[in-house]
Amino acid sequence: MDIGLRRWRCWWRMAPALICALLAWPLAAWSGGVAALDFQVPAQGLASSLRDIADRHQLQIVFSARDVAGLAAPALQGRYTVEEALTRLLAGSDLGYAFNGRDTVVIRGRELPSFRERRATGMPPPAAAAPPMLDEIMVTAERRRESLQKIPIALTAFKPRDLEYFQVANVMHLAGIVPSVSVVPFAGSKAAPNLFIRGMGGTDTQTTKDNAAGIYLDGVPVGRGTGLAADIADLERVEVLRGPQGTLYGRNTTAGAINFINHQPGPDFFFEQRLSGGNLGFLGTQTRLNVPLGADVFTRFAYVRSIRDGWVRNMNTALPDQVDFNREDKEAARLAIRLLAGDSLTVDYSLDGSSLRYGNTFYQVIEGASAHAGRQERTSAGKGLWPSEARTSGENLTLNLNLKGGATLKFITARRTLDSTVNQNYIDSFVQRATPNQSQISQELQLIGDVPDKGISYVAGLFYFRERSNEWVDSRFSEALVETWYVESSSESRAVFGQATWLPPILEKRLRLTLGGRQTFDERGAVKRFIRNDFEPSVTGAVVTSRKSFRRFNPALTVDYAFSDEASAYLRLVTGYRAGGFNTRSTLAGFTQGFGPESVRAHELGFKSELLDRRLRLNLAAFSNHYNNLQVDQVRVPAFFTDTLNAARAKVDGIEAELVARWSDTLSAELFYSRLRGRYLSYLDGGVDLSQVKKMSNTPTHQGRIGLQYELGRHALGRTILGLDYRWQGSFYSGPNEYTFVRGYGLWNGRLQLIDRPLSRGRVRVAAWGRNLTDRAYILAANNLGLISAQFGEPRTLGLDVIYDY
Repeated sequence: MDIGLRRWRCWWRMAPALICALLAWPLAAWSGGVAALDFQVPAQGLASSLRDIADRHQLQIVFSARDVAGLAAPALQGRYTVEEALTRLLAGSDLGYAFNGRDTVVIRGRELPSFRERRATGMPPPAAAAPPMLDEIMVTAERRRESLQKIPIALTAFKPRDLEYFQVANVMHLAGIVPSVSVVPFAGSKAAPNLFIRGMGGTDTQTTKDNAAGIYLDGVPVGRGTGLAADIADLERVEVLRGPQGTLYGRNTTAGAINFINHQPGPDFFFEQRLSGGNLGFLGTQTRLNVPLGADVFTRFAYVRSIRDGWVRNMNTALPDQVDFNREDKEAARLAIRLLAGDSLTVDYSLDGSSLRYGNTFYQVIEGASAHAGRQERTSAGKGLWPSEARTSGENLTLNLNLKGGATLKFITARRTLDSTVNQNYIDSFVQRATPNQSQISQELQLIGDVPDKGISYVAGLFYFRERSNEWVDSRFSEALVETWYVESSSESRAVFGQATWLPPILEKRLRLTLGGRQTFDERGAVKRFIRNDFEPSVTGAVVTSRKSFRRFNPALTVDYAFSDEASAYLRLVTGYRAGGFNTRSTLAGFTQGFGPESVRAHELGFKSELLDRRLRLNLAAFSNHYNNLQVDQVRVPAFFTDTLNAARAKVDGIEAELVARWSDTLSAELFYSRLRGRYLSYLDGGVDLSQVKKMSNTPTHQGRIGLQYELGRHALGRTILGLDYRWQGSFYSGPNEYTFVRGYGLWNGRLQLIDRPLSRGRVRVAAWGRNLTDRAYILAANNLGLISAQFGEPRTLGLDVIYDY
């Protein structure tokens, strides 16, 4: 009875999403809206143009890759009806189109002469059809829309169907699918990821220190890590830039940057509803709705909700309001409006919010008499576990003004807030309650343009960022052994930046030179109040105030040479900078002293290619990153006390390879492999060099993924596509000490799309999926919490998605 009542409550809490779906469904029968749509399609292969149009305008365009292989399509810039756009794209080819319903278009060859007619007129036989080509991926990593293959950066991008296949909705979901990227939950909060790119990141999340990898949402930097495990409601694309990005992205990108890009409202009606279910009590729903209000005003709304039971059962029934470890209850919504103000100005405004209610991460004892064999799935939790919550919200105003001469002036102003409550039980040794909160505003002005007669393209801009935060933490071993403190902090950052690319009139214009620079000014202040400290009673009641300021200039140089239209190589010499700050978990002396900025010099040699008539894409990168004054967290006694020191010089070398192949209409393959070698050149703590005993965190020697997608067949209901992938990671250290050693592991995952069927109105997809199919018990991170303990990865999860779109 209790289980049935709990499941009924779960469905009741999904009611807002179901109501959205019911309200939106009648609109799916509406055929209004403007006839002319906004097309911004570059000159490229015909297959890529057709797929771009299908993705951006929610059309089902059906064509044979053999029919379009080797065909080029002209650029399509302006407002056209779908019929006008297709006519322009197919002009000069032997292809035509026909509508099957409102939103399904079939591209097919016109009737060809028979063999007898060709022989009578002397016509040659038709050419053999070429194999299918890979899609072209367009990104905005360098502030302008370009092909991924033309940008001299180690970059991985995911389009809408990729996001659906990999089930990517937040930072945590990038684990295992991007070279040299490691993501695990922070020990103190499941809502905050420990994100590492190429061996650099942070093992602690605080309001007064920054991560080494920048997170951006629609061009806006996200200042705090807490809340990043919450879902983003309406993702269109994710771009992962590996390596320092100090020129265009600025401070706190010494490891790299990740862009999360939402769908923007468009001029055509669109409705999508997804319902999901699976084991561990998983239920999910997502609603997306795009409604044009006229020829120049468009709106878009998205709502997503999911719940999942915790897979480590909390058996404590004596304390009130208990929750299972690893339970998740996610909710997110976004409303966006686009206004076309004349021919030159586009105004985008959006509001978004998300919440993550959860039972925190479970740490399991793995050494000693109390160690549990295998993966533990229940605990007595004598000190209890109360629910945690992270709530984020934001608003974004973006203006795009097209200037005379082809330049674009872009202005982004945004506000974001974070409110959270974190409860954690550390192996039932002690419990901790924290309330990190933050608010930020940011503004960025960009000027983007070209000087065609000089062969120059450029980006220049100004940046401003300000945040206010506070954090209260109460750690309790017992009622007689408590440590409580409160920190208020502020930070402000200003920068001016620019980057220019020159195409000199030599070497058949195959050489490109890019020079960039960024000047940054940072200020940070904090006040810590030691409310109670039973470990050091003399500091109880103390108040410490500290302030720091930094400035740094970061130059970058890139040399890029195209051997042909299909292959190019580049050399990057770049720098990066991470601001200094204060460690809230430190002692009175450690907090007062704070820590300074770290810097990095990086050398990267890359190769990008599309071979075999664009059936195979191979991208390679080799890099060497040199860090000075590296910020490292040194654990004190007891384990929740840490100091952040500019203790280290370090070097990380590595190679990365990404391969995508489209062997036929029915078979495609993806593979990546990365190899990292990180080491401390020095690591000073108290005048002692610990470089020979300290380990670089989350730097696995080997990491990779191989995935296959095969179309099993076409039938009356649509298509059946099987996707299977294997992801592996070599052994690594999750912290700087020997006891954090974690053995490597490999995971099998799969997705079977049973139906992809066009209907008279819209289409429906049904997919079954599974993660960790063999139910392998594996460790994500290890720590010393008085006893050596570990955070295990989730068990086998299975589910079913039903998606309808119109």
